Amino acid sequence: MKFKELINRNDFLKDKFKNIENHFKEIEIAGISNNSKNVKKNFIFFAFSGNKTNGNFYINEARSNGAKILISQEEKNNDTIKLPNKDYSLVYSHLCSSFYNKKPKNIIAVTGTNGKTSVVDFCRQLWSFYGLKSASIGTLGIRNSSQKHYSKFTSNLTTLDSSELNKQLSNLNDKQISYVALEASSHGIIQNRLDGINFNGAIFTNLSHDHLDYHKNMKHYFSAKKKLFIEQLKDGACVSINLDDQYGMELYNEIKNKNFKFVNFGFNEICELKLIKIKKIEKIWQLEILYKKKLYKTDIGLVGHFHVYNALAAASICLGLGMNQETIFKSLSYLQTVPGRMQLVNHPLCKATIIVDYAHTPDALENAILAVKKMNVRGKIYTLFGCGGERDQEKRLKMGEVAFKNSDFTIITDDNPRTEDPSLIRKSIINNNPLAIEIPGRDVAIKKAISFLKNDDVLIIAGKGHEQTQTIGFETLPFDDVSVVKNTLDSLSP
Repeated sequence: MKFKELINRNDFLKDKFKNIENHFKEIEIAGISNNSKNVKKNFIFFAFSGNKTNGNFYINEARSNGAKILISQEEKNNDTIKLPNKDYSLVYSHLCSSFYNKKPKNIIAVTGTNGKTSVVDFCRQLWSFYGLKSASIGTLGIRNSSQKHYSKFTSNLTTLDSSELNKQLSNLNDKQISYVALEASSHGIIQNRLDGINFNGAIFTNLSHDHLDYHKNMKHYFSAKKKLFIEQLKDGACVSINLDDQYGMELYNEIKNKNFKFVNFGFNEICELKLIKIKKIEKIWQLEILYKKKLYKTDIGLVGHFHVYNALAAASICLGLGMNQETIFKSLSYLQTVPGRMQLVNHPLCKATIIVDYAHTPDALENAILAVKKMNVRGKIYTLFGCGGERDQEKRLKMGEVAFKNSDFTIITDDNPRTEDPSLIRKSIINNNPLAIEIPGRDVAIKKAISFLKNDDVLIIAGKGHEQTQTIGFETLPFDDVSVVKNTLDSLSP
């Protein structure tokens, strides 16, 4: 495809390149990348100037690998187009979307602090139950309705780079996938990675303390989330918002006059999908839901009150897309949890309960512990967690306070310390709390915690969930909470 054809597919690009020199227009384009190592013959290379590296340093490598057009914020040569900073990431995203222009018909974005991974997976499950070819994309990787497991990405981003994301969507379209739910992180939204994608639906789960190392305060964090609904949804899109969340209500009040189809959820009186009653019977949540003036009863067999909201979020967007309410509400009882989200790790010789969860924010950790309390635990509740290095430091003390307040015993250990001193991270969580136990080394801490357990006790191992690596210093090493638990319990077997 010639560069001029790529531009002419997109009105935004037509405007940005209206004064482009003629010799660029006839160049054949075979791909787009902002990583010089991924550049091949006839590629466009974007030389991003980031906080940690400068893509302009790799322009010569991109040329030698076959790049025919280089786009830079700094350099301008015969093969280089210079763009102003304000246009740079937007042009990149729109070019990627234009190059991979064939995508699934229905693409849903899910944003919020907690629950994104579960909600995109629940959407995929409900669509599959409905007989639709579907997929989910996010923290766990990518999974379509014919796969039993997730395919992992080399990137650890919740929302993929624009080139990779659009490529994956194009691949799903080639497989006749018609419904896709993807996680939209605040970083991905504010960095314009999602621009150019024609979303016809979006979900807002909740907002709580996280990523303030990047956004600086909750106002800016919320603004990043709002951008998805204010700037990136097309007219007539379906929107589902948790109106029991204060930020969800604030978002709705700001966008309620837009031309969206709202199917909001929660106990709030104005919700289109209104929760009437939740009752817990053993491990089952019994729900009564009012939708279109009709009362529906359904069950959800998932650990954690917050999973009720995750399930309703997925159900709401399905209803907004026109699916039969009887089928959707019946299907809720068949939903399965995703790896690392209140995941029970069972062992025939262990009479205690061990749960692995991804909770890495104060709100998520509190929800996890309170979910366990609602299981009517007869023993003690142990909570084990740490906090990541080079990330939001303000939440560390808050997470410690949540664990100390709601658990019988708290064990503070390491998460992904990265280049920070692990002992200082642990100290900032504990803050001289005499009831906390500090155990360096996550594997050592898990083994020690299991040795404390008696029958009917519960151990919550929080923070890493599905993750299968741990970053210490500049090394990323294999590490999996679930595997450590299973190996420890196996070693205790006679």
